[in-house]
Amino acid sequence: MDTFGYDRILVPTDMSEFAKLAVLYAVLFQERLGAALTLMYADEFYFPVDLLELPMGYYLENAPETKKKLSEQLRDYAKAGIPMGAEALIVQDAPARAIVSTAKDMGADLIIMGTHGRRGWRRALLGSVTESVLRDTDTPVLTVTPSLMKDEPPKIRTILCPVNFTRIARESLTHACSLAQAFGAELVVMYVAETIDEEHVPHVETAFSNWIDPQVQKNCSYKQLLVKAEDAAEKVLQTAQEMAVDLIVIGAQHRFFHEATVIGTTTERITRFAQCPVLTVIRKASIEEHVEDKNLVGVN
Repeated sequence: MDTFGYDRILVPTDMSEFAKLAVLYAVLFQERLGAALTLMYADEFYFPVDLLELPMGYYLENAPETKKKLSEQLRDYAKAGIPMGAEALIVQDAPARAIVSTAKDMGADLIIMGTHGRRGWRRALLGSVTESVLRDTDTPVLTVTPSLMKDEPPKIRTILCPVNFTRIARESLTHACSLAQAFGAELVVMYVAETIDEEHVPHVETAFSNWIDPQVQKNCSYKQLLVKAEDAAEKVLQTAQEMAVDLIVIGAQHRFFHEATVIGTTTERITRFAQCPVLTVIRKASIEEHVEDKNLVGVN
């Protein structure tokens, strides 16, 4: 199978204590994968007119100085958290737009960023920046939450990859297998059958084995898991918690409805509510692919 390399990693940060968690995971990826890190701070540097004490021209003239100070702070922040150093980048733009465009311009293979991490099925929020990035980028995004903050360094020993029989599932499996190889982790490939008669289970198991084996059997240690459940997202989250997995890798297919870009509801819920980091592998689908995938059994 093809493997996936992570040579350039973009780490957006607001330089807060919470944001350091994303940096810790970036360091872990740097150490295991030899990736180059770019630490980025983005803001539009607004000057509220009603609070200005000096003419607007003064603030505009001193904007470069503000940017210089931010750059120094970001470099100090990087030195404190990244042993091997990282490129420090200040972008004067709205954060979500800056992250998406910077990742594209630098050819990033991965974006690692924190979320708000609010919990509860009815009130979980990723944060508007994270959600906008997931909606607009084609770059894989690793999201981490405050609940992951621990005294010990982060580890990746078990990876859960929920799949169906779609193109994006193959791509996410490629990422999961590459990471399992790099970290020496066990890979659990999971298929959730939401609507299937008991008599058809053996046929689905055979199809699942045939679909997965060529992808991973020669490259990493794995096991396959087929379960029946009415709610795929809930079952994936439950399994991840019961197995104490360190990472979920899942595919997300961009779909376009009334000029808005969305991702599948199962992917969205897993990304929102997972109690471990989630790597979302993103793919833009054509109309034909979207129609074809709708006819396949599995998670969306």
